Amino acid sequence: MESINNSWNGKRDALLAVLLVLATLACVLVAGCTQKPVSEGPIAEPPALLVDYSRSGGIAGFFDRVVIYSNGHVVYQTREGSGMFILDEVTLERLRSLIRDADVPNLNTSYPAPSPGADYFSYTLVFGNRTITTETTGVPPPLMPVIVTIDEILATHRGKQ
Repeated sequence: MESINNSWNGKRDALLAVLLVLATLACVLVAGCTQKPVSEGPIAEPPALLVDYSRSGGIAGFFDRVVIYSNGHVVYQTREGSGMFILDEVTLERLRSLIRDADVPNLNTSYPAPSPGADYFSYTLVFGNRTITTETTGVPPPLMPVIVTIDEILATHRGKQ
């Protein structure tokens, strides 16, 4: 009788293991099949990058990053915090114009300061696939209005969410 019980217990355990595997497999196969797609319409293209700007250094040890998209959306990060906002159309168009006037494709990729300085800022600006780095006193004249405008945009909007 004991051998019959042992045989039955072994078969029962094997049957339970097979049922558990089959139930798990069934759950995996049907997972997500009952949900509707999020959107059935066309997928919107993300906005293009207008400029990705970083400023670091200075006597206060700044680190600011501002990413501005072609639709006017702005994401920023500073030592004090981060946030986002949308530029008004006038400011956005002024910035676009300054970038065009800077003739970015014809600028060098690097403009170091002519002499070292302990409290200089280092700047990195990315325009699409073009990256330009520069430092205080080395900023090329066509790029200066772009940097000043982005600094003003950040100063005006940070913390106003």
